Amino acid sequence: MSAALEIVGGGFAGLVRAVDESRRGGRVEYVEPGLRAGGAMVSETFLSPFRFNLGPSLVERPPLPSLHVLEPQLLLDVAGTTLSRSALKSGGGSALRAAFGLFRGIDPGAPGAEGRIARACAAIDDLVLVSGGNGLATACLIDELVAAGSTVVEGAGTAATAAHRGTGLGTCRLFIGARGPAPDRKALATAVGFSDDASLLAALDALRNGETDEPLGFLVSNAHLDANSVDETLWSAVFQGVLPFGAAVSHRDYGDRVLSALGIDRDSVIFRLLWLPEDTGEALQ
Repeated sequence: MSAALEIVGGGFAGLVRAVDESRRGGRVEYVEPGLRAGGAMVSETFLSPFRFNLGPSLVERPPLPSLHVLEPQLLLDVAGTTLSRSALKSGGGSALRAAFGLFRGIDPGAPGAEGRIARACAAIDDLVLVSGGNGLATACLIDELVAAGSTVVEGAGTAATAAHRGTGLGTCRLFIGARGPAPDRKALATAVGFSDDASLLAALDALRNGETDEPLGFLVSNAHLDANSVDETLWSAVFQGVLPFGAAVSHRDYGDRVLSALGIDRDSVIFRLLWLPEDTGEALQ
């Protein structure tokens, strides 16, 4: 038997590469230094009644034709102005390009941002929601590897690493689970803390300069995951926000301010967990 090809890490792309090698008939040993394979394509319940994507909800279409994915039509709602999938496909949506860039993890005020945003807009056909959660795509790839006789080793790195040490602005996430009527949202993501691209750029500059730490970002719908809930009175969402790496914020205070900005009654919230940029490891590009 020929020796297995060892592929180490690389996030979801590394796992896809391992599957590609396996499909060509090779035997692969995929070694993940982190606790779980899949990079940002991981879903988690946190032992709650809810299910969350730990990374971005809108992701590149996984190379799994049988996987059920959704193509949301209304992507953003910024103070009542919406950005649709069809508008991006036809070259429109110029009024909210900075907002869409931020939603895709791009700092619209950084050098070279316009080119990165243009590429993100051009890729809209390949951006989808995985109906069972992004972790399902990772699980399908791992199952395929194992079924083909390859091996997957997770947690092969050194013991618990320190928090991510980034610089500049990064993505924070507040995972929210609540009981009662869900917010009436028109789009996949609703803007928080800005009303148009100009006010977004000004708010990002204020964050960058340490002048504020007020919530800024998007409330991202979790409806495609809540649809599988056994209790119809429960709903969940994720606040995808922006903070500088190393920001001296209190988890409790910042979470309270996010809920206030979203108009969510704290008494209705039965689960919440805040990850700062040091926890997500996601620096704005």
